Amino acid sequence: MDDLTLLRLFVQVVDKGSFSAVARATHTTPSAVSRQISRLEEDLGTRLLQRTTRQQVLTEAGEIYLRHARQIVEDTEAARRAVSQLGQDPSGVLRVTAEADLAHALLSPMLPEFLAKYPNLRVQLHTSAKMEDLIDRGIDVAIRMGHLESSSLIAKRLVMSRSLLVASPAFLANYDTPSQPGDLSTLPCLSFKTETERTIWRFKTGDEVLDVPVSGRFQVGSLVLLREAAKSGLGIAMLPIWTVRDDLDTGTLQPVLPGFPLEPPATPINAVYPSGRFLASKVRVFIDALSLWAETHFK
Repeated sequence: MDDLTLLRLFVQVVDKGSFSAVARATHTTPSAVSRQISRLEEDLGTRLLQRTTRQQVLTEAGEIYLRHARQIVEDTEAARRAVSQLGQDPSGVLRVTAEADLAHALLSPMLPEFLAKYPNLRVQLHTSAKMEDLIDRGIDVAIRMGHLESSSLIAKRLVMSRSLLVASPAFLANYDTPSQPGDLSTLPCLSFKTETERTIWRFKTGDEVLDVPVSGRFQVGSLVLLREAAKSGLGIAMLPIWTVRDDLDTGTLQPVLPGFPLEPPATPINAVYPSGRFLASKVRVFIDALSLWAETHFK
């Protein structure tokens, strides 16, 4: 019996809880299963299971070995599936999550062409501002904006999103147009609502970063509503360029302090998926299509 088969057998014994159950599933005998586990323990030089008349209990070494054995078995199966899918069209259900504004701007325009190209694929899009647990919720891909915390997830950079300050012509006619970042602290500013009530806008000035506290009468957790508030003349807003490009072209919104670069200069937009397994073809083609669309349309 080869090493991979022994690994599978060990994982089965743990999952099923007894040699007898594994023997029935593999059409062999409990004594044969026991001999193979004993052989594995001899090769490793340590006991993996404490055997009693009723059950097998993992030792400390067994728990460590199980984690690695299970990962190897899962990755081997995923590799086999990935190879078998090479000549097949992606099919099944692709579960995606993204914040609503990002889904509207990034996903909606590219999905018709994507779905037309892969007629056997269905997309379930869940919009949420929360950082979803991908594995628990069975999500294949999450589209997330911002720098990610360290985790076991794999992130593929789609594009860097640049932001700028904007205001309506009516607002700029009623207030003194700011000439330097510090002027913002005395002007109505619109902010994207976060967990903290205090909003700081950062600017790069030479080799230094300048923190400017800003405030206003309107905070909102939607980029679409923040843009509309700026167009209505309620204040100065910091918005991604992709949300206001048409407004800048028509003059509905105008840049504010264009000579003072924001810090950071851009924010990453990533496609995130669980690690520890090979990409299913449906996930791979979706990320490739999304990356190409973002690079050509979303800067």
